[in-house]
Amino acid sequence: MNTLNKFLITVPFVIMSFAGIAQSWQTLNASTLSWRFEDMQFIDTEIGWVVDGGGQILKTTDGGLNWTQQFYDSDYYFRSVEFFNEQIGFAGSLSNGNPSASLFKTTNGGDTWVDISASLPVNVPGICGMHMVDENTIFITGVFYGSGYIMKSTDQGETWTYTNMLSLCNGIVDVFFKDQNIGFAVGQSAQGTGLRAIIIGTTNGGDSWATLATGNDINQRAWKIQELNDNVLYASVEAFTTTPEYFKSTDGGQTWQLHSVTAAPVSGTIQGVGFLNEQVGWVGGFNTFFFETENQGANWEYQSNIGSSFNRFQRINDTLMYTSGVNVYKYVDPSLLSIEEFEIPKPKGHTITFLPSNVIDDHTEIKLDLVTNTYCELSVYNVNGQRLETIYEGRKNKGEHHFSWNSSYLASGQYYLVLNTYYGYQSSKFVVN
Repeated sequence: MNTLNKFLITVPFVIMSFAGIAQSWQTLNASTLSWRFEDMQFIDTEIGWVVDGGGQILKTTDGGLNWTQQFYDSDYYFRSVEFFNEQIGFAGSLSNGNPSASLFKTTNGGDTWVDISASLPVNVPGICGMHMVDENTIFITGVFYGSGYIMKSTDQGETWTYTNMLSLCNGIVDVFFKDQNIGFAVGQSAQGTGLRAIIIGTTNGGDSWATLATGNDINQRAWKIQELNDNVLYASVEAFTTTPEYFKSTDGGQTWQLHSVTAAPVSGTIQGVGFLNEQVGWVGGFNTFFFETENQGANWEYQSNIGSSFNRFQRINDTLMYTSGVNVYKYVDPSLLSIEEFEIPKPKGHTITFLPSNVIDDHTEIKLDLVTNTYCELSVYNVNGQRLETIYEGRKNKGEHHFSWNSSYLASGQYYLVLNTYYGYQSSKFVVN
């Protein structure tokens, strides 16, 4: 276990702009120790925190120009962070080879973090989402690949109530409450229902939940929620496809409609969704899968030069948005900031290899190299983004693994082998003779 340490990261940044609009996305060098920042929370225009799978928590007090490392321990894969105000905050992890997930709390703005996992009534494999309703009430939920649950504390994490959600959700990714009573959670529908993207809601503070919307296709997840205003909310749909989807509600979350994004020239997976107003918004995901709309989603433009591996979007006000990914990205007037170019190396991720080649007759061997302990979902997709088979699903330890696979049921043509892990999606094209 590594020793906690603090250091100051001085951050230059580079500006990348869209033509025809005054604002642009700028990349802030927040120095992730993992493949991306999994979550972020800004409490105002200047003060915010990000967490990554490398075990660190960073804080900025100047809108992302400089970052301070407040916590670092490589034993932890941080997945979620939430602050109610400048002092009170929580950070949750995935188990990542540990016996269970961990929950940390700070009451001094992150200067010190205390592991309060012992207060949880049940050991869980991950804390993917969290939301503080007030300074005392917090909801946490997980995990994206199964064991769906929601926990609630009304005393800043001293005690918790646990709700098993498997009757509605195989897994849950994100949770959001409008007030003490009305809340929403998103994830994957229960076993036996096709494992579809699902949105559920409560009107009694989480005492009971009901299904509000489900996706059209099987083996997908709803991933993140954004509230634009009291009436308008969005939820992203995670799926490997050329045409991403998202949900939108215009009646405060009572009903949801599924919308499609303009097809991209490549296949990919979105996870984050964020709208600055009803006209301008973005969806983003793994690698350079990033889209922008300026007309309420009627049309979308694929943008490949903004950044990569986007997860959480957070709208601060009418002109300011942040999002997390391989770096932290800021949407603001570029004239407010100086410009200095930099280059950040991309960390090594897991890899999948066909042996002896990706041209297959009937049988093949698949080699899987994992850089850390992780959940794995190894699946076959056609070129339309439809999942045809899941070869393996479960936990695997760091190292090399081999799978023997029979492809004789597939027609000749091109396909994708897709690996979903804590580190996101990797895909490899292959051809069946």
